[in-house]
Amino acid sequence: MLTLHRLLGGLLAVALLHAPPGLAAEPEMPWNAKEQHIGVATCAGSNCHGSQQAFDDSPVLQNEYFTWQRKDAHSNAYNLLLTDASKRIAANLGIGKAEEAEACLTCHSDYVPEAKRGRRYSLSEGVGCEACHGGAENWLGPHVTGNTHAENVADGLYPLADPVNRARLCLNCHMGSDDKPIDHRIMGAGHPPLEFELDTFTNIQPPHFRVDADYRERKPYEDNAVTWAIGQLIATEQLIRGIRSDRFKAGGMFPELVFFDCNACHHPMRPPRWNAGAGGPLGPGEVRLADAYMVMSGHVIDALVPDLSEQWDSALASLHLASRRSVPEVQQRAQALAGLVDTALDRMRDAGISRQQALALMDALARSGIERDAADFTAAKQIFYGLEALLAFLRQQDAALGKALNAPMDGLFSAVDAQVDYNPDAMRDGLRRMRRVIADVRAG
Repeated sequence: MLTLHRLLGGLLAVALLHAPPGLAAEPEMPWNAKEQHIGVATCAGSNCHGSQQAFDDSPVLQNEYFTWQRKDAHSNAYNLLLTDASKRIAANLGIGKAEEAEACLTCHSDYVPEAKRGRRYSLSEGVGCEACHGGAENWLGPHVTGNTHAENVADGLYPLADPVNRARLCLNCHMGSDDKPIDHRIMGAGHPPLEFELDTFTNIQPPHFRVDADYRERKPYEDNAVTWAIGQLIATEQLIRGIRSDRFKAGGMFPELVFFDCNACHHPMRPPRWNAGAGGPLGPGEVRLADAYMVMSGHVIDALVPDLSEQWDSALASLHLASRRSVPEVQQRAQALAGLVDTALDRMRDAGISRQQALALMDALARSGIERDAADFTAAKQIFYGLEALLAFLRQQDAALGKALNAPMDGLFSAVDAQVDYNPDAMRDGLRRMRRVIADVRAG
């Protein structure tokens, strides 16, 4: 029988899933929630999510466990701590064994307090089901017996289908947070640079779900273009939270350097230098905040919430200029951007992106790269990710358009894939080709 508690819980879950993101309460992150984590094995039964083949007569694929185990990098996250590279990083940091250090395990495993670890829980499973979907103590049984998605959320399932919630969860590890702090010291010890783009990273896991009629009936869904736009705004939100936190000013003589653009200091000394001409209102040699997500968010706002565009540009310039003065002023200026992010999310969330808006966004990204942003490797990668997400959206509507843009996209991939040999001039050439194709499409 459906109890009043379950009924009210289900209604609340539906409200949280569909309320505007700036107004809805943020769900508790899986590692902070009260539910016990009972282990990946509890999801791996052949009649649950452990089938070796996808089911044709099921609303879900039912091979999610094998997709995660065999193809998803998250399943290998703990094993990475056993490599020579991780041992070297741990030795540089003086933290003992990487596979035993909380600083590493917090993102390389489903790390929760011992009191919340069930009998079949294991750190060695890496970033398993419950690290993202939430401790299954209360929702697993009802989930198996046929609960709706909203009822599962009411029982503690983390609502990952909502891209706002998904981005906020992912960025804890892919950018760092108060819960999962990542600092410049870790990077200096040898950890690879962090990067993230919500739509791209969702699709290269690879996804262990299929967006079909059954999926859309059960869960909210946003297309590639909206997911990309939301991801940029939430990444900006997360960066601003970090800047406004104690972590930003806890580094002694300097602010915490992980919040600054890596390429402002780390770039080839040979021509052409990656960051020549980059920096917005700052001049040569001035170390700037990591603004790639903010720059992309500016394009989103300009295209989808244009009446906020001037305020955004002014607030971002003020934030950069504040870095010439003091940490408190930087934190104060960041607050103005946070308010604009909230407003933009509220207003664009349910509006969607049209074909013409997607093309306009692609042109704006390409133009910004040619005029300035290709000089910064981090911004160049975000431009590439954004173009790919928008193109994926357009391909679903017009296969011929997708085909026309494939060649310039391949050229851009070659440019950003060069990494340390990245050449901004090659990126600009690819963006010019992209703009020519986009212009022909828009004119036709």
